[in-house]
Amino acid sequence: MSKKHEPDNFEQMSIFGIMNLLDNTENTLSSDDISKIIDKLSDAKRKKESIEAKKRRQEERERREREAREAKERKEAHIREVTSMDLPLDWENVFNQDVRTEGVHADSISDGLMYSLSNLGRVDIEYISSITGEDYKTIICALKGSIYQNPETWGECFYKGWETSEEYLSGNMIRKWKAAKEADKEYNGYFAENIKAIEKVIPPTVATNDIYITLGSPWVPADVIDDFIEYLLGDWRRHWYSINDEKDFHTKHDELTGTWEIPFKSRCNHDVKVTRTYGTDRINALHILERTLNMKSVAVTDEVVCNTNSSGKKRVINQSETILAIEKQNKMIKAFQKWVWEDDARKERLERIFENKFSCIRRRIFDGSFLRFPDMSAQINLYPYQKDAVVRIIFTPNTLLAHDVGAGKTYVMIAAAMEMRRMGLSEKNMFVVPNNIVGQWKNIFHEMYPSADILCVDPKSFALSKRESVLERIRDNDFDGIIIAYSCFEQIPLSKGYYQNLLIDEQKHIAEIAGKKNKATSRLKKKQEAVSKALSELSVAMDDLYNGVYFDDLGITRLFVDEAHNFKNVPIETKTNNVLGINSSGSKRCQDMMDKVHMIQKKNDGKGVVLATGTPIITGYLRSQMPILRCLCRTASQDYVVLFCFFGVRLIRICKIIYINTIILGIPNRFISSATIMLNIAYNEV
Repeated sequence: MSKKHEPDNFEQMSIFGIMNLLDNTENTLSSDDISKIIDKLSDAKRKKESIEAKKRRQEERERREREAREAKERKEAHIREVTSMDLPLDWENVFNQDVRTEGVHADSISDGLMYSLSNLGRVDIEYISSITGEDYKTIICALKGSIYQNPETWGECFYKGWETSEEYLSGNMIRKWKAAKEADKEYNGYFAENIKAIEKVIPPTVATNDIYITLGSPWVPADVIDDFIEYLLGDWRRHWYSINDEKDFHTKHDELTGTWEIPFKSRCNHDVKVTRTYGTDRINALHILERTLNMKSVAVTDEVVCNTNSSGKKRVINQSETILAIEKQNKMIKAFQKWVWEDDARKERLERIFENKFSCIRRRIFDGSFLRFPDMSAQINLYPYQKDAVVRIIFTPNTLLAHDVGAGKTYVMIAAAMEMRRMGLSEKNMFVVPNNIVGQWKNIFHEMYPSADILCVDPKSFALSKRESVLERIRDNDFDGIIIAYSCFEQIPLSKGYYQNLLIDEQKHIAEIAGKKNKATSRLKKKQEAVSKALSELSVAMDDLYNGVYFDDLGITRLFVDEAHNFKNVPIETKTNNVLGINSSGSKRCQDMMDKVHMIQKKNDGKGVVLATGTPIITGYLRSQMPILRCLCRTASQDYVVLFCFFGVRLIRICKIIYINTIILGIPNRFISSATIMLNIAYNEV
């Protein structure tokens, strides 16, 4: 009898099983024996692979847990480090060797804050420490409540990103509250004081009755219009969905042109709701709805014989059909304004959208009492309101100085420019003034700052033979101020490269919008084609026209425009037709000013423009407001004035005034009432 083999461990069990099997068979193997051996080998292999896989999974799980634990520990250590308010032992204050601290000493931390605001135009903990001798942590603790650290700009540095309470607790408070909540969660309660302060001052929610909403309000999502169409005209669209791609029926809206587009407007013309209840035989409900969304008239026209036209025909308004279409339009608008607030979920959604865009803005109050004007003549004393205006110019990206005639706007602009230059906020300031007061500006400038180095450019000194040398002086020298007459300013061209970059940026922006769902309207596509055509023609149009110093070569960092209402005649892009007082073409002179304003802002992170006028808003002419807002609002967050059509729907109700004579029915639009809250938001944000 053969000796039975015993396995030493689990892995040897299958092998010894086979050996025992061989011993029992006395070296004679049948096919069944071979099959058993193969099965045992396969089973052994599977068990081994299973054990190894389980072991690998366990090791991988332990590795991931270890890495996650180590990452969490590193993050917590990093958070403790950046929020501990401790400096390295070898730390050196950057202001220790700075000339701006020479001869400056503050007896208290609060005085140090005033010096920081006056000399630097910002809260700078390092500067305050340098002039007070206090450490950073002591300064921050002493000023808590007067200053807040902005989680969007602090860069994980405990002494950076501090702002005055007036600055931090103003603007879009919903956005700041969300940023503070996210940062507070990430940094273990470090921004808790920010959240408490914001919640105390956040504007109250606007009541639904105070929200003006109508067909075409650009903040209303396109899918809400789809829901309204289904409510208004029934569920007949489902039949079309089974035949065509459903997305083709979705209402489209693009932000760039402001255009709304409803596809397949002629569908289901057999439905009485489309051609009778909310439409007519001549213009159906969906056509009326689309024109209403785009603030266009619903005039119905007929073709008649006209011997004076080369074609022998012309189109005239059909009075009765147009009046009927207007009645259907008004009926549709009333139905929308009633329907839109009936559903609680939709109501809550629209209230939240409106609040996040508009009603969350808190106005900032500016106090210029801390300004010292060290370089100004002792004979000049600005009034408190003038100091407040100077502070506003310093602390805001772009400013409208809308003081009454005789209020001293010239003094404010000069003082603000010199303060920003002293603080290092603006190196080269240009003042664009009417031709007849260049000398007056020069005298006031020297009266306020007798030692200032000023360059005055009037038509005589800017003659063609002298023009290039004057531009080179502006480009190459460090003047305290450059005063230039309107007519001279107009003669300085922008470079071809600037216009090319402008068109390329617009191309990218259009492409980005067109790529979004339900955004690619036909008008957007036409605009895309127009920009591409303009870009291809630009090189030919501007070749060899000028080979000197361009406006964008001058290095201007702040542009002050006196009597800015003289440049209000800019082309205003609008979907609305026949609006009294609106010029869609504008003047070349005003467009040139707009282009240069935007160039300054593009080179200075959206900042750099001050407009001064005693008449910013001319009663009855909305065109005087829109150019000012277009000049001042260039940042993404300021979406109140992207296009005039947006402006019109948000801020204005349109009234149709009907003039009837024996030939035609003219229906021009008048903007008859402004929503004061909205206008205040727009102007307070600039």
